[in-house]
Amino acid sequence: MSAISRRFGLNNFELVRTEEVKELNTQAKIYRHIPTGAEILSMQNEDENKCFGISFRTPPSDSTGVAHILEHTVLCGSRKYPVKDPFVQMLKGSLQTYLNAFTYPDKTCYPVASQNLKDFYNLVDVYLDAVFHPRITPDFFMQEGWHYELESPEAELTIKGVVYNEMKGVYSSPDSLLMEASQQSLFPDTTYGLDSGGNPRHIPDLTYKQFKAFHESYYHPSNARIFFYGDDPEAERFAVLEEYLKDFKKIDPKSGIDLQGPLAKPVRIEKPYAVSADDENPTPMFASNWMLPSPTDAEQVFSVMLLDHILLGTPASPLRKALIESGLGEDITGGGTETHMIQMLFSIGLKGIDAADIPKAEALILQTLQNLAQNGIERKDIDGALNTFEFDLRENNSGGFPRGLALMLRSLNAWNYDADPLELVAFETPLATIKKNAAQGGYFEALIQKLFIDNTHRSTVVLLPDPGEAARVEMEEKGRLAAIKASMSADQLLEITANTQRLLDLQATPDSPEALATVPLLHREDLEKNIRKIERNVNTINGTTVLTHDLFTNGILYLDIGLDLHGIEQDNLPYASLLASVLLEMGTQSEDYVSLSQRIAKKTGGIYGAPFLSAQKGSKTGVTRFFLRSKCMISQTDELLAILYDVLTEPDLGNKERFKQIVLEHKSELETAIVPRGHSAVMTRLKARYNEAHWAAEQLGGVDALFFIRQLAEDMDKDWDAVSQRLEKIRLSLLDRKHMVINVTVSEDALPGVLNSLDGFTAHLPEATAFSAKTWNPGKFPNPEALTAPTQVNYVGCAANLFNAGYKMHGSAMVISRYLQTAWLWEKIRVQGGAYGGMCGFDQRSGVFTFASYRDPNLESSLEVYKATGDYLKNLVLSEDELTRALIGAIGQLDSYQLPDSKGYSSTARFLLDYTDEERQQLRDEVLATTQEHFNAFGNTLNRAFKNGAVSVLCSPESAEKAGLQTKTKVL
Repeated sequence: MSAISRRFGLNNFELVRTEEVKELNTQAKIYRHIPTGAEILSMQNEDENKCFGISFRTPPSDSTGVAHILEHTVLCGSRKYPVKDPFVQMLKGSLQTYLNAFTYPDKTCYPVASQNLKDFYNLVDVYLDAVFHPRITPDFFMQEGWHYELESPEAELTIKGVVYNEMKGVYSSPDSLLMEASQQSLFPDTTYGLDSGGNPRHIPDLTYKQFKAFHESYYHPSNARIFFYGDDPEAERFAVLEEYLKDFKKIDPKSGIDLQGPLAKPVRIEKPYAVSADDENPTPMFASNWMLPSPTDAEQVFSVMLLDHILLGTPASPLRKALIESGLGEDITGGGTETHMIQMLFSIGLKGIDAADIPKAEALILQTLQNLAQNGIERKDIDGALNTFEFDLRENNSGGFPRGLALMLRSLNAWNYDADPLELVAFETPLATIKKNAAQGGYFEALIQKLFIDNTHRSTVVLLPDPGEAARVEMEEKGRLAAIKASMSADQLLEITANTQRLLDLQATPDSPEALATVPLLHREDLEKNIRKIERNVNTINGTTVLTHDLFTNGILYLDIGLDLHGIEQDNLPYASLLASVLLEMGTQSEDYVSLSQRIAKKTGGIYGAPFLSAQKGSKTGVTRFFLRSKCMISQTDELLAILYDVLTEPDLGNKERFKQIVLEHKSELETAIVPRGHSAVMTRLKARYNEAHWAAEQLGGVDALFFIRQLAEDMDKDWDAVSQRLEKIRLSLLDRKHMVINVTVSEDALPGVLNSLDGFTAHLPEATAFSAKTWNPGKFPNPEALTAPTQVNYVGCAANLFNAGYKMHGSAMVISRYLQTAWLWEKIRVQGGAYGGMCGFDQRSGVFTFASYRDPNLESSLEVYKATGDYLKNLVLSEDELTRALIGAIGQLDSYQLPDSKGYSSTARFLLDYTDEERQQLRDEVLATTQEHFNAFGNTLNRAFKNGAVSVLCSPESAEKAGLQTKTKVL
């Protein structure tokens, strides 16, 4: 054993296996820590976005949410870092590219990522200390889980807790209810028949003793799966691990997951879900569900995932198409295959369906699967799915989520059940086998027969709308609490009152400087002083602006086409929310939408639409573009451009039935998103008051977009010709090559060929001489306004324009808004208020500053917190360390990790906004030069601006009434 091995404790780590994962350019090693049995997957490569994760198998034995509450609470301080929230301290002052934790039905994961080596190991150390040596005190259990709250012995007894309110929000979402009930229906005898997140009715049954015992049982190295990924030195990984693992000896955690035995026959379950009392036409939703095999064999898992894509992956996929074209419902439910449990499941159904039609839809699902098994699947559907699946694996593009952590989660689908963690990571061999089997014919048909037709382990879950459900749930809770209070003695009531005040005092007491000093902190000299530039070349081809970015893309072309939405009349703008579906999902004059979807799947890596809507410095109109974003292998460039040409120049806009299907699906998607993303709804609506680009965002994706799409669903049946003509007018208004911008991200050696192809592409696009930028005159919004829906929690927003209050943009605003979110709002809205989250944002181009809360039990008190923010900043005294943390957090946001496609797109956005590298550097210099005086002065600005702030709240009608909000706009 070498000296370095002895120094880093490598003699305690047994190398079990080494494998070169060539498809990921990664060397993978699997180790076992001999004294404890902890398992380590160490992946080394050249990715600078280093990743770490530690996961524990945590099967719950009830629905009290113990695993979920523990996930929150272990991040409330530890032996080495005795502060109330080291997690938040790292959010404040780290260059992290990812920092979070999450609870699955049978495991809990703690992942981090950073591009900075020192910062990365700071994060790793904080998380290891948190999970192995947390300060899980009764007070933190009460704060994060649940507690009785009583302001005085005479007051009404209530329950508060972050997880408690988070899960009340989850249980306010019908889609979440359907998903949870579907899982539980298939696994009545195992841990999956419970809710690991916690059912609000059962969370108050959890005792501190049970909570503490859960940690002692499962948060042990013998039950841990530890993951490293990136370009950090491997020896350092084991040094930090040994520092923590040396304190433990091997145990049997008894955390094994039982397999669910087969159901004797299919089951059917009906449950209520809350709708507004005055909802004129509430409709049920349902899902048909199957239990599938374990996700521990790569060939089997990949086959199931490919079959999922064949059945549901595109608008033209046969099962999805059959359900949507049936006209029985508005949109599909279920989401297909879930692979994160010891036995997979498949779920599919419809929402917006009449109760009498549910048996028809169930029969249609089974009949469609039977027909595919007997008569065969179209070869084009199989080839398209194979191309898409293989493209995704080779591209390894996880978007804003770190690549390494995506691989960790993939490995855990086998690793968590004691199977090979590399089984699902190294994909070449199983993929080659599947492609060979698929080429012989009948492979996926046989899979349908086995997994669905012959599989009687099936359930149907129906959610029925109940206008009285929300009131009943609230009355049941109030009744239980009233009975509990009535059973308490005077001394017990005084004790709860004292505990309430003691917890509030604890939450309001800041950590000592000595405690804060224990949390690792980068120094200002660790920060890059200069911006990261992305080289960009601007070309004009046949009058079209073409931006090129020479970046290594591993043989992939990323190509975006931007259309100017200002070519559309104001009344037509809301139709732009449908542009992606209209262009990509209705077919063309020469092929129907089924053939087009198959062609896109087979010949590209995907095409999708994305609006880019941003205020612009010195502009009243901002930048309002709609992008068709696409990608393909470089060899497929001409095929991709041919598809884009066809969808832009000859879409089939006359198919009424297909358009109506798209409208109903879009309507359903907007309705589904309202409650789970209530904070986004109120922030979008608030910002719409102040800037035309923000107003456009409300028209395309906000509450106004929902109102529009509902009306369109009615109008198109009355006068389809008018709707169809309007669609064509919009298309012609946008299709002008001189007002387009094309973004190309590809390696330099491939660029000449791509530009040559673009020359031919743009030459045939029309030049609309009639194009003109239209004037929009946004209307006014009520203030204050309550957006009402059947929800048990609130989403509370407030906004003002700082520029209107005399503020001049300075980079310190980015530091201050970040600090407010991770300090003041975290403490007041989440910790003391019990909401799941509180946030704020500042738009440096429009000057709009917004506050919002997420799954909030409060309403008026949260508005009071927003109003008090100015005085808080005005009187704030920051230590040098606190200021440094705030600076680091802001720089971390500016330097977010981006993959090549994101880099090219960001550069194009800056071009459109005329945002120069000199201005970016000035902003960075101002961020780094931020002082306490900037914080104090910003407080005065907020006080001036929020004298006339706007308020928007998503809540129940009863909450709006109680808060005295006169203007109520019903959204659900």
